[in-house]
Amino acid sequence: MGKMEKVIRNIQQQILRIFAKYSKTFALSGGTALDLYYLHHRFSKDLDFFSPNYSIKEINYLVDKITKEAKQKIKLKEELTARRIAKVRLYVVPIKCYDEPLKLDFVEDVILKKPTIKRFNGIPVYSVKDIYIQKIFAITGTHLVENHVGREIITGRKVARDIFDIYMLSKKVCPLHKFLHNLPREQQRGMVQWYRSYSRQELKIDLLELDIYDKDFDASEMIFYLDNEIKKFIEMALQ
Repeated sequence: MGKMEKVIRNIQQQILRIFAKYSKTFALSGGTALDLYYLHHRFSKDLDFFSPNYSIKEINYLVDKITKEAKQKIKLKEELTARRIAKVRLYVVPIKCYDEPLKLDFVEDVILKKPTIKRFNGIPVYSVKDIYIQKIFAITGTHLVENHVGREIITGRKVARDIFDIYMLSKKVCPLHKFLHNLPREQQRGMVQWYRSYSRQELKIDLLELDIYDKDFDASEMIFYLDNEIKKFIEMALQ
């Protein structure tokens, strides 16, 4: 971990300690939760806070407490409804001598109505299996749509960090082909559609932007592994 990453990590930890004291319904999820508490696989900068009981009042309260106790300038960057479903508030924390700010995302959890929350040194964190579910939904979206020729396509995002996270979750928590069997058919079909349509070459290029801790990581090996996991799922589904 480089000098700037250490600076960011210190700010993250400071914010999380304050967040833990005052949060009522929100909990940490996403890539940083996986990095800090479960997988220790790649450096993740942003803090993603989720709650099925999304409350502007609670968000304002948390931001006010973090601002005062951490003595950080926190600015509201954007307020939106992601994919016309989930309410989101995006905040930024400027980092001295660094071009990109730390992002704090407060997100309405429309997928998990009763997430399992773990605590690490008092910090509320989504369970690793719930984050696994969220990562798959991030790729597939909440539903499939038809394109202009009537073919089903996924509505989620196609970003390398989600794919890498799923790869590590599959290896360390539960093989993807088994985990998919517990998910809705929309997400099962969505992952199959992703497998059939994603660009292997683009994924390899995008992976270069991630700060992966394992210096022996092989992108081709990851792609081969994930392809096999989807094939195993298809074979099991056809039985």
